[in-house]
Amino acid sequence: MANSERLELFNLEERARPVLKWAGGKSQLLSQLIPHFPGRFNRYIEPFLGAGAIYFSLNPQCPAIVNDANPELYELYLVLRDEPRQLTKLLDKYFKLYSEDFYYELRASRPRTPVSRAARFIFLNKTGFNGLYRLNSKGLFNVPFGKRKLCPLLYEPENLKKVSERLKKSQIKNLDFEKVIRMSKKGDFVYCDPPYSPLSRTASFNSYTASGFSHGEQIRLKNACQEAADRGAVVAISNSSAPLILDLYQDWNVHFIKARRSINSKSHLRGPIHEVLALP
Repeated sequence: MANSERLELFNLEERARPVLKWAGGKSQLLSQLIPHFPGRFNRYIEPFLGAGAIYFSLNPQCPAIVNDANPELYELYLVLRDEPRQLTKLLDKYFKLYSEDFYYELRASRPRTPVSRAARFIFLNKTGFNGLYRLNSKGLFNVPFGKRKLCPLLYEPENLKKVSERLKKSQIKNLDFEKVIRMSKKGDFVYCDPPYSPLSRTASFNSYTASGFSHGEQIRLKNACQEAADRGAVVAISNSSAPLILDLYQDWNVHFIKARRSINSKSHLRGPIHEVLALP
């Protein structure tokens, strides 16, 4: 895109909203993060999409490349893009079947079609305990039932339509994050929201994929983003304020972001914390 055709980055009033509950989601932090982001860019690139709060707040005309290593999440976004009506029909059915028994029956199932797998993903996400997404060592979803008396809202029709339209104008990838970052060029904006380095031994949500996300991966991420910045891309990385992260980014500009941990297995650990936003 030529410089004269660049678009404003965000459209918060008309933005789509994430369709999932997600540990570390950025919906509540947009007002703090956006001032540190570029106002204009060529393409938006996000290697760790997750629930996509930043991405879905973009102007819908912005060229974008979004990626996630979680194959179920990747497939969900393809279904949201290509088959939203079939997905909502199945979610409506699940809404009526809501019960603890049905939750565990669906959790143990292995659906054969992309639409049924996507509906299972959303239902378990919205009705499981505290909105967690957690895999065991075998790569199986193992979050217990959330014990709500009534089924929560599984989707909002108008928002789902916006989400689908936004995805239609993006490239959706299921690659290693480094391969996606290498796609960036001068004038692109790369935003990274990786699995966070834990503040304590019990605070990690890195079971987001079966293999986890080690400190070695954090180092590889920083190096890939530094190379992108050297090519002329604008880069921003969110993470926890863990000492390992502060040490890793000591040569970058680090901004502290006030956040509130709303998803944790222990209620006393939910509350105000500080995250960091690092820029080269």
